[in-house]
Amino acid sequence: MDDLKKHTTKDGSLSLYSTYYEEGFHDKDGAIKESIAKYLLPAQLEQFSNTEKIVVLDVCMGLGYNTGCILEKLLQSNIKIEWHGLEIDQRPLKLALNEKTFQRIWSSKVLHFFNCLNKSGKWSEGFNEGTVHWGDARQKIYEIQDSLSFDLILLDPFSPQKCPELWSEEFISSLSKRLSSEGRLITYSSAASIRGSFKRAGLKIYSIPPSINNHNKWSVGTVAMRKGIEPQCISKNFYIKNLSTMEIEHLDTRSSIPYRDPTGKGNSKEIISTREIEQSKSQLINTSSWRKRWNTAQ
Repeated sequence: MDDLKKHTTKDGSLSLYSTYYEEGFHDKDGAIKESIAKYLLPAQLEQFSNTEKIVVLDVCMGLGYNTGCILEKLLQSNIKIEWHGLEIDQRPLKLALNEKTFQRIWSSKVLHFFNCLNKSGKWSEGFNEGTVHWGDARQKIYEIQDSLSFDLILLDPFSPQKCPELWSEEFISSLSKRLSSEGRLITYSSAASIRGSFKRAGLKIYSIPPSINNHNKWSVGTVAMRKGIEPQCISKNFYIKNLSTMEIEHLDTRSSIPYRDPTGKGNSKEIISTREIEQSKSQLINTSSWRKRWNTAQ
């Protein structure tokens, strides 16, 4: 566990810092707070209230906060749940389950879910079932039957510059193909490269606006869908917004050039190097010009 450092975030929830990736698993403001703001609320689970079954994919489950928040709501309903997780490292969940601060967050049902995954990788409760597929997500996604479409995809790897393998055009395309007609692919990333890959995969993209208390950010994530949201629904939506003019222009800068991993086996250095070469040859607008125009550092 030497490369994983425990710490408590401002909302009192447990998180980890990876010295290998030189990144934290969550915002310093709070692990549980982040999962609610960036995944649970944009999922708008009420849209599934009349459905019989919901299928969820959690990419890079980590300590499990995103799925935990979703399950706390779904397990209060009569909706049948099928859950799949893609995660390369078993240690974060194991570590979290040994911490009282983590255990106290969850209901007995969600804690049972986590303990089942930790012990056997499988969960079953009534009509509900779940499987975590341990290993490289680029390969492990093919363990899940092709005919299965996901209503919710929670995409939460380390940042693109640290873990480009799971943000590549090819991997995003593979996820997009598995999204159901009414489904949502949700991620904390607002990077132009990632949003561009969503668009090229044929998805409609929306921005997750920051809270009114956070004036330093223009977006805290992205929601991608096959179908667009009706304009009247968007105008009343607190959790999802159309891209602003600034965000649309961001997609025409060199930052929008995607991470490429055609073999599905590339390493981070190769993927980043290939992108940097492509950016240096690109005729797209320099991203620094876009930043100056909009006076943004994000």
